[in-house]
Amino acid sequence: MISNLHIYRRMADGIIQNYCIFNKKMPGRLYLIPNTLGSQDPGLFLPAALHSQITGLRCFVVENTRNARRYLKLIDRSVAIDGIQFFELNKHTSAEEISSFITPLLDGQDMGLISEAGLPGIADPGALLVRKAHEYKIPVIPFTGPSSITLALMASGLNGQCFRFQGYLPVKSRERIQAIKKLEQLAIQHDETQIFIETPYRNNALLEDLLTSCNAETYLCIARDLTTESEFIQTKSIQSWKKKKPELHKRPAIFLLGK
Repeated sequence: MISNLHIYRRMADGIIQNYCIFNKKMPGRLYLIPNTLGSQDPGLFLPAALHSQITGLRCFVVENTRNARRYLKLIDRSVAIDGIQFFELNKHTSAEEISSFITPLLDGQDMGLISEAGLPGIADPGALLVRKAHEYKIPVIPFTGPSSITLALMASGLNGQCFRFQGYLPVKSRERIQAIKKLEQLAIQHDETQIFIETPYRNNALLEDLLTSCNAETYLCIARDLTTESEFIQTKSIQSWKKKKPELHKRPAIFLLGK
């Protein structure tokens, strides 16, 4: 039996396909715009070429409109925010809405995709829009910028030739401990660095489970507050971490397990 959601998606895609047939314009370009990881000056982490590109855009897909407006003003105070159209793409956005977001692109208008932090499409819902753009042969243009995943891996000293980003681990402690043990096995048996994150207010609980579940000789890297003045990056054995634990409560952090 076909679900209502599947029917709605087919209807939305059908509308867009018909739009493409009758629209003779060349499609616009979807620019993937990096964001900072903290409240720093964007000029410190973004390529110079991005500035002129952003200021010329009049349509953006963002996770939070208020934050995006503030970010654009940080990049260029002269940006006419009131003349910009924003679409919100987050966990509450339906598939039909995402399909409708590419209509300006099909009409020849360039568009920017901005994540709340870091790179669009990496641990970010923006990947859904990028995939939709590829379906309709819309050019996708990524810009370089900070990523907590790659920055932490670079600075960890763990294996950067073979690694895996696992996203969020289970919330419940028992399930989380099982997941940690499985990740440790992968790290040790395959020399594959395991990278994962947690909601900041649960960081200390995650750290406790790591210290009680992992072998003493397993290496753990903790990267906290990346690219900010309070940046903290250290890689030590589990045994060494037990002697002195960092404070991670409500601080953005990323964790890496390796050997």
